[in-house]
Amino acid sequence: MTTTKLLFEGPDTLVYWKESGIPTVPLRTTIDGRTLLSIAAAYHPEVRCCHGVNGWEGGVIHRLDNLTKGLVLIARSQKAYDALMQQQKKDMIQKEYRAIVTKGRAIDEGFEPYPFLDPFGGFSTITTYFRSFGPGGKSVRPVAANKRYAKGHIYTTMIEPEDEETLRCTITRGFRHQIRAHLAWAGYPIRGDVQYGGIADDDFGLEAVSISYIEPCSGRKLTITV
Repeated sequence: MTTTKLLFEGPDTLVYWKESGIPTVPLRTTIDGRTLLSIAAAYHPEVRCCHGVNGWEGGVIHRLDNLTKGLVLIARSQKAYDALMQQQKKDMIQKEYRAIVTKGRAIDEGFEPYPFLDPFGGFSTITTYFRSFGPGGKSVRPVAANKRYAKGHIYTTMIEPEDEETLRCTITRGFRHQIRAHLAWAGYPIRGDVQYGGIADDDFGLEAVSISYIEPCSGRKLTITV
């Protein structure tokens, strides 16, 4: 198993590669247990001094699901955190994911009819609202036509096929499970994502492979890739 590691260290930002199976940040106010934040803070304790809506999340700018592996951006100061969060609100931070998928999902509950182009037909875009779904709201469903749930922010996933089983997905500001739900809705659940109708597999097929942002201290655009 590939372990979590630091890929980029700048004067006001860090970019880590997170392994699958660990949380990005602690749950609520507890700091117990192994998380990406705790790993980063062991070497860069200043990341715990940044505070947003949830103080216990430190300088983490965006989160990955526990099972999703890949790149995560972390601020090293409050000034950098505030600047990066403003970039995120303006859709200036771009994140690219590689998704290994299978055709046909095993669940239909809560999904509207799919109205967009087939992701394997070439470049396509899925743009929707989202709503919580299922017991405890642990899942989400895309909303395109149901006026009851069509409210809040609109989220976009830009998709381009890479090979017969791989899609490249690009987002800016993201919603919880956005790529997972959008691809399942299109009929191509991620390998290992049984929550959204995918085939069980020990290797969860979603990885954040690139992130682009403006470095707050220098104003230069950085793109970190794996």
